[in-house]
Amino acid sequence: MVSATRHPTLHDVARLANVSHQTVSRVINNSPNVASETRERVLEAIRILDYHPNRAARSLITGRSQTLYLVHLNPRFLAPVPAIIQHADERGYRVGLSMLKEPVSRDELQNLLNEVSSRIVDGFLFIDPQGIYTAEELNRFCRGVPYIQLGGEPVEHVPAVLFDQEQGMRAVLRHLAQLGHQKIAEVSGLMINYDARMRHRAVEGIAREYGLELVDWLEGDFTVPSGYQLTRQLLKNNGKRFSALICGNDLMALGALRAIHECGLRVPYDISVVGFDDELISSFFEPPLTTVKQDYNEQARVGIEYLLDRIEKRNFSIEHKRISPQLIIRSSTGEINS
Repeated sequence: MVSATRHPTLHDVARLANVSHQTVSRVINNSPNVASETRERVLEAIRILDYHPNRAARSLITGRSQTLYLVHLNPRFLAPVPAIIQHADERGYRVGLSMLKEPVSRDELQNLLNEVSSRIVDGFLFIDPQGIYTAEELNRFCRGVPYIQLGGEPVEHVPAVLFDQEQGMRAVLRHLAQLGHQKIAEVSGLMINYDARMRHRAVEGIAREYGLELVDWLEGDFTVPSGYQLTRQLLKNNGKRFSALICGNDLMALGALRAIHECGLRVPYDISVVGFDDELISSFFEPPLTTVKQDYNEQARVGIEYLLDRIEKRNFSIEHKRISPQLIIRSSTGEINS
């Protein structure tokens, strides 16, 4: 056994598992060329000895640091971060993180990447950029380090994992039409935001396919007060001209519910309300909110898999992978009250 006065080594693991040290290295580096029984034996030896690979030495051997760097370009939006860290950890990678305050300039982004690239980083993930760079600029900033984008505005020749906003809004419109609604209104997010623009364009472009008329639209900023104030304005301007309200996100929907209640109307008997994002709290709204779920865990899983494919297999194909949102029907929508 290993002396209590020294740390176990790779060779100690190999002796206990009765394999070569090369086999232990292959298991540690997640090589597929190891029999499952052998892999389990090595992992058990690692557990018994409480062996921790020396990352610095491993980096020198493999040329990789097992470190990814997450550049968050929308600090108000944190939903994907825990899932990214979890899926990276499951693949043996740590995640560094920087958050840049909006609006982000190209110079600010370049300065950050110049600083990070001076360390050993295996890959970059960019969350929710809003068209602030081109592929040529990103290639230059990242200095040959593989990268992908998660969410935000797609950029030509930049690999990305995105949500299909049109498909999500199509599900909302179909649902409202099936409930008998004909006239709808919308309080959207900021049009400088790509997802908000795509959702609004989908409402404008698809509503008539389902026999729906968009009678009014106001632009907000994704906050509860914005949803509240704009909904009061819609009700003042339009009275009962619309029977369903589509909100830019769940927070705006929360504000809308409050405004509708204060105006003496009931959800969904007088007005149906739909949100977007399926925040954890949306099922606790009164009434529970019908919304569109964007699965950030799945986005993170696909994103990490895509990035590691570029790092480990040197697969540099450029794709915009799209994830389908899911309509979550709760009590805030109902059949039109004629």
